[in-house]
Amino acid sequence: MPDFGDIIARVFSDQDIMPADVPQLDLYMDQVLSLFDQHLSADKRNPSDKLLTKTMVNNYVKEGLMTPVRGKKYTRQQIMQLLCVYHLKQNLRLSDVKALTGRDDVDFGACYAHLLEDKMKIRESVPPMLDAFLPYDSDDPNGRLMLCLALSEIASYLRRLCESVIDAIDEQTGGK
Repeated sequence: MPDFGDIIARVFSDQDIMPADVPQLDLYMDQVLSLFDQHLSADKRNPSDKLLTKTMVNNYVKEGLMTPVRGKKYTRQQIMQLLCVYHLKQNLRLSDVKALTGRDDVDFGACYAHLLEDKMKIRESVPPMLDAFLPYDSDDPNGRLMLCLALSEIASYLRRLCESVIDAIDEQTGGK
């Protein structure tokens, strides 16, 4: 098994779709899927995994996670909205994602650009912290389980923190 430091380095060297990669022109569904696959394929756990499908995007629209498409093309704002949905759905329930993205009062481009800035800070600060605080032997079955339990708890705390922020929105707006 690779050294935990090597695993951390690989995980935290993920790729992103940069705002400059999103064309100013409206895109057809196949072009949107191609954009995601081209730039985010390194995020796949297995090469056969699908990051995004037509069905997923159609369901996001149907469930109100993103604004409906006019015609058959997605605007730059909708693609930025879809990028936000893509990142949030990794850890949150769809109803929580909807509370954040199913709105028309959000500048998704600005929010996504800020996410990329935050990710740079996260990539710099979190790996050394993980390496220092989680010194488990990943070759030992007990060490591997202890490591995954600790990482799972970190993820749980962060998910619950997101949920609390979302619940505060509902309290302030009466669920709108």
